[in-house]
Amino acid sequence: MGRVVLIIGGVVGCIVLVIGLLVLISALAQPDANQSDEVVGAALFIGVGLVIAAPCLFFAYRMTPPVGSGMRFGSANLPPAAADLETRYLQWFTWCQQAIGGDAVTVHAATMAALRAPENPTQAASAEASRQASRLRASGAMPPPPKPAMVKTLARIGASTVGLLEPSERVLVSFLGTNRSAGAVAAGAAFGVIGSAIAASRSGAVFVTVTDRRVIALIAGAYGGLASNVALIEARSTVSAKFPRGLFGQRSFTIKGVGGGSVTAAVTKPWRPEASMAIELLAPSAMTQIGVIR
Repeated sequence: MGRVVLIIGGVVGCIVLVIGLLVLISALAQPDANQSDEVVGAALFIGVGLVIAAPCLFFAYRMTPPVGSGMRFGSANLPPAAADLETRYLQWFTWCQQAIGGDAVTVHAATMAALRAPENPTQAASAEASRQASRLRASGAMPPPPKPAMVKTLARIGASTVGLLEPSERVLVSFLGTNRSAGAVAAGAAFGVIGSAIAASRSGAVFVTVTDRRVIALIAGAYGGLASNVALIEARSTVSAKFPRGLFGQRSFTIKGVGGGSVTAAVTKPWRPEASMAIELLAPSAMTQIGVIR
């Protein structure tokens, strides 16, 4: 649907551009007393047409699915996800919240465990919640309770990530960031407000998940839907992470792997406890502290 809208926008922009060119040609071919006004008007039409058509056609081309391609690093499609994964996540999240209770981090981890264990989901969820509670007590962390808006986002993150987990791999914490990587910033610089909005609809969000083994960072649209691209999937021991304090309360989370993958994401206040927890889990000292990461 998004690609169709972009194509329509590109066609409209091209029509406006052609109208401007025709007016300009007419004004130059048949000069009269109003020629200067006609040239200015044509230039405005041409400018508006280019501003609309260029970003729409560029991103429509970028959204064209590759023929016969599998999963590739960086720009590839993720493994196919069931259409009801988000719904299943929300159902199990509600069950875990009611039957087990706890903070957003614990309930999310328990929900992911339930989704990964269809043969006995309730037992898997309860066991994971117990492990998470012990880990959080040992680290001294106090995550906030789940809020409705956060739960919907966690459903997107969980549904996008669950198919990438290895057997027996456990989710420890997940959070949302706004994509501030070079490509996302370049789109805004190249195409202005329209380009930024279109780029955000396709790659404006970053889903970061830290497990007991790896770091998984996925790229998704800012306005909904599952992730479509992989930014980074690497072992925790090979990933470096930074979450410095910025000016005016702005904070960006940056992760880099030895395999070349990296992503930078601005983290809003509701997700900063989870981002801080991820930083602690990825600190070199945490890698050897039994009970803190398990």
